[in-house]
Amino acid sequence: MSSDETADKQTQLIKNRIAKIEEKEKQLKARKRAELNRLNQQKRKQRTKRLIEKGAELEKLQGDQAAQITAEETRDWLNHKIAVNRQLVLDYQSLKNYTAHVTYDDGTSVLDHYHTYQAKQNTQQN
Repeated sequence: MSSDETADKQTQLIKNRIAKIEEKEKQLKARKRAELNRLNQQKRKQRTKRLIEKGAELEKLQGDQAAQITAEETRDWLNHKIAVNRQLVLDYQSLKNYTAHVTYDDGTSVLDHYHTYQAKQNTQQN
């Protein structure tokens, strides 16, 4: 066997090994794509489940007419509820601040008396 034939055989062996490595690389890339697809599918299922659960809770809050309320009306309904809640919080804070500054002759505030009353009520209930 000549040295040219030996070199050709070695070159062919190396080319074959490279082809096998490239084939394995393709297989690994395909497996990686499949796993990423599975992961994305799992995330979509989790999101769908979460949306369904949240939607069901929202429909419970909306009552019997929930099925007739559009998505836009639902958004408006929620915004209204949030605005009302914010106003209640502001009103509560304002009232709390006011009652903290209104004092009796003994120097205690209306808010202090309210807290004392609440504590007594809690004690009696327990």
